[in-house]
Amino acid sequence: MPPQRTEAGGRLKDRGRLIFPRALDPYEHGGFSWFPVRARDPDVEALSRGISRAAHALAAAVRNVVRERPTQGRPVLTGFSQGGMLSFALATSHPSLFSAAFPVGGWLPPPLWPLRVDDPREFPPIVALHGDTDNAVALGPTQAAVTELRRRGFRAQLHVYPDVGHVIVPPMRTELLDLIRQELAQQ
Repeated sequence: MPPQRTEAGGRLKDRGRLIFPRALDPYEHGGFSWFPVRARDPDVEALSRGISRAAHALAAAVRNVVRERPTQGRPVLTGFSQGGMLSFALATSHPSLFSAAFPVGGWLPPPLWPLRVDDPREFPPIVALHGDTDNAVALGPTQAAVTELRRRGFRAQLHVYPDVGHVIVPPMRTELLDLIRQELAQQ
């Protein structure tokens, strides 16, 4: 596939396969949720169990898609909010499946931090994007997670957006699409 390019408005204009899985659990008003516990909930263990359950289900689905419909290179992983949490979790628990992870407005709770890593270079690079006024998924825990991943040798970065809450603002979207484009160009 030729390298991706962004156009005005931050769109990828070249061809590619996008997979948008539906979350596991029914939620309000006919929607779905990946896990029932929210990032603001004090029960970090329950949140971690929910994230882990969803990450393992998604990893199995990705393995299946890659096996049945192969493409050039490994998938690039991104998601917002719960999807951002899953992006962190999948990159650290199923590293061989992905070439890079770009979590947005997400967090990796301490119970999911990898305990022992022989070679962190075997894990995909992680570039997290996060607003500094996010009240749904607070910035502080995300900073702590990225700091800890870096301390353990992971290629992890955090790009903080000033005065941005729990949304994807146009500059964040542009950066995300540029990161995806750059990763695809390397493949």
